[in-house]
Formats: sequence, structure tokens, C-alpha cells
Amino acid sequence: MDRRKLLGAAAVAVPAIAGAALLSDLDFGTDPRAETSEGFAGQAEEVSGDAAVAQNAAPPVIGVQFHGTWDMYWNGTAPNTMFYKHLDTLAAKGVQVLRLDVGWSSAQPTNAAPAASQWYHQRINTVLDEARARGMQVFVTVHQSPAWARPNTGSEVKQYPTDPNSIKPWLTFFASTYGAKILAIEVWNEPNLPDFTQIGDSAQRTTRYVAFLKAAYAAIKAGRSSLPVIFAGPCQTDDVFIRDCYAAGAKGNFDIMGVHPYQGNQTKPPESTDITGKARMTNMPAIINVMAQYGDSAKPIWWTEFGFSVHSNDAVPAGQVWLYGVPDDQTSASYISRAYYLAWQQWPQVKLAVTYCGYKTPSDSLGHQYGFRIMEADGTAKPQLVALSNIRQAFGSLQKL
Repeated sequence: MDRRKLLGAAAVAVPAIAGAALLSDLDFGTDPRAETSEGFAGQAEEVSGDAAVAQNAAPPVIGVQFHGTWDMYWNGTAPNTMFYKHLDTLAAKGVQVLRLDVGWSSAQPTNAAPAASQWYHQRINTVLDEARARGMQVFVTVHQSPAWARPNTGSEVKQYPTDPNSIKPWLTFFASTYGAKILAIEVWNEPNLPDFTQIGDSAQRTTRYVAFLKAAYAAIKAGRSSLPVIFAGPCQTDDVFIRDCYAAGAKGNFDIMGVHPYQGNQTKPPESTDITGKARMTNMPAIINVMAQYGDSAKPIWWTEFGFSVHSNDAVPAGQVWLYGVPDDQTSASYISRAYYLAWQQWPQVKLAVTYCGYKTPSDSLGHQYGFRIMEADGTAKPQLVALSNIRQAFGSLQKL
């Protein structure tokens, strides 16, 4: 198989998006999630010489989000049939790395000392062992705060603790107990969004995240000094948030830069440059330049989440372009392949790309979340996962992390 032909053709052949309603990029209305809509903030810059890196011999390592601790995979304390089918399919299709989301709120629901015998920790350990037994590595994303760590803040777990240091005992325990079984720990999920922080002010989102990152970094290194720490991937290529975090003191408190390079309008192909800024994957050079300006050009970048949802756009409310999906699995598969091609050809700092997601149950009226799945409930691989498998077959082991 001609490896360059495989990805090169995928990057050049832009499929028609039949039936998808396309808005003008100037006609997008107001996004209730603040800066996550199509927009022009954070203009892309050309990569400076300091940020230049030799091209990789292969595309990024192939990763997939696996919600392995969710109840859909469990019968009480035992994994169900779907759990094993999905792990078997992912391994058979050549997936190298799984991203496992871990909720601190579930792992330490009270301020009692953490224990490996606790039910949620047992789930985590099972996922790690079963993935490793199938030849896949795992990194975890820790997020969600228990109520005891944020009194009088309501029931929403997607908030930082009142005192960022309150996570330290559990996170040190976690790194010490499971650190030998995982690649790295990502500290939080999409901290540039109000959805995952419950913070409306962008400046506060920056300062609160950096304080939490510092506490988490110290705790992880106390548990296992060699375990890498990942800066939580902001939603989209949000170079402004990353720059603000550097200015607030993030440097020296992470080993890997995380990014979630979702298109602000998913009907746009990955290589689209019709606008600049974080709503386009092609804004990656701006992030690379920020890292270079702060002396971090040697740090690897991991795309810890990205994907293209498949669903009809007929019911999407007017102007809510961020909820658009692509019309079919083939388009989604093509866009995923082309994203790997872009990273390989243009951004060699990107060492790992994690497709969202292995599987999710139907959960919203538009089908936007469900539309990201790359497997069916019975373990059947959809075209998106087949595309990842084709990349793996063409390039073999890909890069080393």
C-alpha cells in the first residue's frame, strides 16, 4: 500500500457535503458557550523559525476516547459484554492509545483517604489491565470535583474545587497507584469553556485553571515523578487561552500541550482556511508559535480529542453552527484521515491524535453527541474506525510517544 498516496488522496479529495446546511461564516449568531462558536478571535500566525521541527516519518499515534468507566459498560462491579467487544474491536483495528476520562467526584466522593478497593478505582484498574492486555496504552483525563471540595456550589461536578490543593491527596495516590500503567495524566477537560468550569468570565477561567494545574502538577509528580502531565486540551485551537495561561504562570507545570482541534463548523474540512482563528484546525501554527515564544517549542502536542459528528442538520437551531454535523460516515472518516495528514505534513509537534469517540449512547435530541461514535453497540467498526485502521496498516507502528 502506498502510504503517501493513501493519506495524500484523502487530503486532496474533498467530498461534497450533500444535504448539509452551510451558513456563511459571518452569519453565526451568538454561541451560549461563549468563545466556542465560529469566530475571528486569535488570528493565525506563520510558524516562526524557532518553532520549526523536522517532519515526522509517520502521522501521529492513533488514539480513541474510551468511556470505559461509564455505567453503560458495567453490570455492577463486572464489565458487560459490550465492554469486551469494544476493547476487542479497537485493538483489532490497530488503535494504539485510549483516552480514559476519570471523575475525581466518583473516585473520592468524601474526603476520606482514597483506597484502591473503592468501586470506581476498581473500574479504572480493570480498564487499564484489559486495555494493556490487548496491546493498547492508556492516558487518563482527570476532571470533576466532589461536593465536599466545593461547598455551597450546587450539584454540578464540572467545577474546580474551592481550594485547588484539595485534590492533591487523591491525585498523588492516583499517580502512585496507577502511574506505572498509564502514559500520562491530562489535568481537566476543555478549561476554556464555561460548560466544564461553570465560570463565565474568560479571565477567571484562565487564573482558576492555572492555579489548579499547578496544584495538580505538584501532586502528580509527588506520586510518580516520571509521569508526564498534560495541559488540558482547550476546545478548538484556542491560542488566546493558551497564551493567557502562559502569562498567568502555566509554564513549567506541564510536560505535554493538549489541544482539542474541533472545527467551529464541522462541515468544513480540516484543511479549510476560509476564516482564521480558533474555529479552524488550521490555526495550529498560532499555538505552536505561542509555545515557542515561551520557550516550549520542544514540548510535544497531543490532540487529546477531536472528531466529526454525523447527523442531519435539519433541526439545528438557526445560527448554532457549532452543532452542525457532517451528512454521513464516509465524510467523517475522510475528514479524520485528512486531519492526520495535516498533522503529519505540517505540524510535526503533534505526536498523538485521539478521535472522539469509541461509543456513546444516544443522549441528545439532535444526535450530535451520539454522532461522534466510531463503533456500534455490537462492536461493529464504522468507516471512521476503518479509516484509522487503514492509517495504522499503511504506516505500521507510527510515532513513538
